[in-house]
Amino acid sequence: MSDDDSSQEPPVDGAMLGAIPGEMGGDNVGDPLSDKALSNGGGVSMQMLQAYAARKRAKISKSGGRPKSSSSSSRTRPVVKLLVTSVSRSYSEPWRRRAQRESSGTGFLIRWRGDDNSDSIRIVTNAHVVRNASTVRARASFGPYVVSCEVEWLSLPLDLALLKIADGDWADFCKGWSFDDLSVSNDVASAAPADAVGGNSEVVKSSGENDKESVANADPPSDIAVAGDTEKNIENGKDNAATTRRSRSSSSSNNNSICLTLSTSLPKLDENVTCVGFPTGGTQISVTRGVVSRIDVDSHYVLRIQIDAAINPGNSGGPVFDEHQKVVGIASAHLRGAGNIGYIIPSKIVAMFLQMCMDGMEVKVEDRFSGLGSLVVRDEVDCEKEPKHVPGIPNLNIHGSQSLESKALRRHLGLEELDLSGGIRIVGAVGCGAVGKHANKDAPAGGDAKQENDSNENGDGAKEEVTGDDGDKLQGDDVLLAINNIPIGMDGTIQLSPTRPDERISFRSLVTCQRVGAKVSLDVLRNRQRRELDVVLDMSRFCVSQYDDFDAVPLYVVVGGCVFSPLTLPLVQEKKSKSPSGFSPYYRDQRSGHEQVLVLSKVLNDDVNVGYHGWKNLVLKSVNGYEPTNIQELVAVLARKMHSEMVEFRCQVVGQDDADYVICIDLKEALQSEHRVLKQHMIASWCSTDALSKELREEVEKYEPSEAKRTVSWNTMKDVRAILERKEEN
Repeated sequence: MSDDDSSQEPPVDGAMLGAIPGEMGGDNVGDPLSDKALSNGGGVSMQMLQAYAARKRAKISKSGGRPKSSSSSSRTRPVVKLLVTSVSRSYSEPWRRRAQRESSGTGFLIRWRGDDNSDSIRIVTNAHVVRNASTVRARASFGPYVVSCEVEWLSLPLDLALLKIADGDWADFCKGWSFDDLSVSNDVASAAPADAVGGNSEVVKSSGENDKESVANADPPSDIAVAGDTEKNIENGKDNAATTRRSRSSSSSNNNSICLTLSTSLPKLDENVTCVGFPTGGTQISVTRGVVSRIDVDSHYVLRIQIDAAINPGNSGGPVFDEHQKVVGIASAHLRGAGNIGYIIPSKIVAMFLQMCMDGMEVKVEDRFSGLGSLVVRDEVDCEKEPKHVPGIPNLNIHGSQSLESKALRRHLGLEELDLSGGIRIVGAVGCGAVGKHANKDAPAGGDAKQENDSNENGDGAKEEVTGDDGDKLQGDDVLLAINNIPIGMDGTIQLSPTRPDERISFRSLVTCQRVGAKVSLDVLRNRQRRELDVVLDMSRFCVSQYDDFDAVPLYVVVGGCVFSPLTLPLVQEKKSKSPSGFSPYYRDQRSGHEQVLVLSKVLNDDVNVGYHGWKNLVLKSVNGYEPTNIQELVAVLARKMHSEMVEFRCQVVGQDDADYVICIDLKEALQSEHRVLKQHMIASWCSTDALSKELREEVEKYEPSEAKRTVSWNTMKDVRAILERKEEN
């Protein structure tokens, strides 16, 4: 019995009447509770009620059963099970890939407007479901229909992905899901009358497909005139136009029934939600229910919603519905070790992601791959197969903020003098008034180092210029009072919305819910003076890369069995040990150039490195006095600037800046043992391809014109050094 049944009079049993709320008032014929019956002064007997209920049940039976106010099929039909085969890369052993892995997740269908303004279908899911996928197949929840998909767009920071049905399976999709190709009706309706009369039956595929083959087994659109009596067709032009409108309306209605709609607002606390997906424990679709428990932000300050509905492995990417059958979010994660704590990505964030995809906001390669940027060498063939990435999470280019709950600190900053009750202090800004902590470290410190004036030279020979013009940027000791006229409390929180003033959330959610490149207005107190700043939001660039294949890529260099790699979050997560947790002070640092934190990942045991077996997770400080800022500079130093008998690596433990651990290896022995060490561990080359700078590549190509010999020489440091020594001899 629904909640509305409580409005019935106590003597009337809704279950006995067999009618849903509102049914009794629709047709007054024979209704004992109608105004006409009551006005005649007649009483309402039990026999009258039973007879009326019998007539209602018979009427419902003839119509095919009880009407469905919110059919479950309208929610489950657009939901698909994703069958994914993935091959991920190893960061602890970056010269190899991991074994093939099969997994499953959930996705759902949405309407999509292509570049040619044609209506089509896309599948939305989580990025972690299809990350590193080699094959993705979508299986329907209502029948044995399976189609292949391609990952078209990705946002690893937002954990969202957009899939496109493969071109070869589009006809099967239209048939299995009963999807009417709206671009067909639109093209024909907009065609010239002569074309319509001529009966042109060629059907153009939607979603940007180039070929013009007919959709297999598809019935001809009803609004295409059949070749025959031309005069009769002209006379019936009005009837054909009416048929076109009815057909298009029917197609649109049918397509809407297999696509879900995103909610435009956040759900309220304690609001009922329904989670649909294919979790572990079975093979068929699953429905779980719960309520909204909390609205908060994640570790990157992106909006998220906590619910108590069960979210298990396999639910990821599935829709979460509110009471109005609108999608309020996408199931994303659950908290291990806790009961009934699941997290969903709000529809507001999903809509922002889809809009960026529709606008073609693809992030450039120089804004990915932290620390290397445009220095990364990308294979054009591989780039064509890769999905497109939207920009990452925007930020204000600050190192952090401090709450201002201390009255003494507020007086010191001049807030009480100006009668300002809110605001937070900016502890520091990226690139404002100072060079990054890893910058300008090419200057030698001893050993093989010579007094050189590289002026902050990168691995490719380019020089960076540090300017003092900060423009409209936040600075250290600024007090941020408001963003876009929304006041910030002294604890760093804001109102969730004007209509929900009792709920508060981190002020950073105002930034992370914007697109990269958007402009925000900041109300700032600087040196006791109010200022209005217009800041363009930039993408977060971390010194420690966060996401595999977005800003992180497995890189390495092997010298005397010592494996050095850039510090990345995937590397730390892969090791799964307690010692890498000591790197946490680096995790939130923003980079201003091509800086990387280089670490000794492991030591491949050999006679050449006796005494250092078991060493790992140490931060590299210098090599023979040089302080490389990224992996390409380290490779360049090893290939060009090692002239002494020994190679000395100075490393340190995080937090012990004044304590160095020294690895000293004989250079001649390291070069002689190189082939043996690489062969023993099945390593093809002494360093990864992207660890070779563009300048070093061009230099080797110049002094080794033979491509065959050059290809072999890349495999060992000994051969690369031999080619570069020819330059010195000449």
